[in-house]
Amino acid sequence: MQKTLIIQVEVGNTPGYIYGGDQTADAVEGAKIMKSHLVPTVERYCEKHGYDYKKITEYPKDLDITYFNYSSKGEDYDFSKGGKNKCSTLIRYLAMGDDTYDRIVVLDNDIWATPWADPLPEAKGHHGVEDLGKDYRGTASQMNLPFGKFINGGVQMVDKEAGKSLNRYITEAIKTKARPPGGRHTDQSYMNHWRSQNIPLAYTLPYKWNFMVGLHKESFESASFVHFAGAQGRKYLIRQTHIIK
Repeated sequence: MQKTLIIQVEVGNTPGYIYGGDQTADAVEGAKIMKSHLVPTVERYCEKHGYDYKKITEYPKDLDITYFNYSSKGEDYDFSKGGKNKCSTLIRYLAMGDDTYDRIVVLDNDIWATPWADPLPEAKGHHGVEDLGKDYRGTASQMNLPFGKFINGGVQMVDKEAGKSLNRYITEAIKTKARPPGGRHTDQSYMNHWRSQNIPLAYTLPYKWNFMVGLHKESFESASFVHFAGAQGRKYLIRQTHIIK
């Protein structure tokens, strides 16, 4: 079995950059549910399958990633009071360079690892699921993306080779403060551009590994990782908290 680490990131006193206190009451409530209900399901999933788990709670000490917020808010700012801590999404790529593991998985904090979730598939590159939340066709055509698919960053899996390569790519982007390719200010643009430059390492996963609620006709009952992404997902999470086990 591949030695596996599953990582989640929580810096700036908030588990997700879209859940700032200046958004809505749903945003604040959603953040609480992520901490109390969703993250523990990931920890239990790791324990069940023998995977290591790590929550990153500090900004990197050797790189300044705060430029990515395009604001004056620094590392000491409490983002639970409001504001989008977009730079926090870069941290997951910096963690992918740990070559003591054969397989590293990074998960957003709004992921529910269901009790019936399958063991992880084998990692042999960079794996992710197509993002159905927005129309990325223009960005996909600019980047010549593998399979024509723009991959969502909420669930990513890498082997050693892909992890170290993507780590180097993001580190260089941070050092040069490069704007994300494709005209979208999101870490996912970096990641998808890297995939377009490393096609032999780019793979897709079935939707069950990043089942974004509200975007599928079928039920999540066969999904391994359910993703309560965006405002729509947050509202569903609040209504259906009782189903999280």
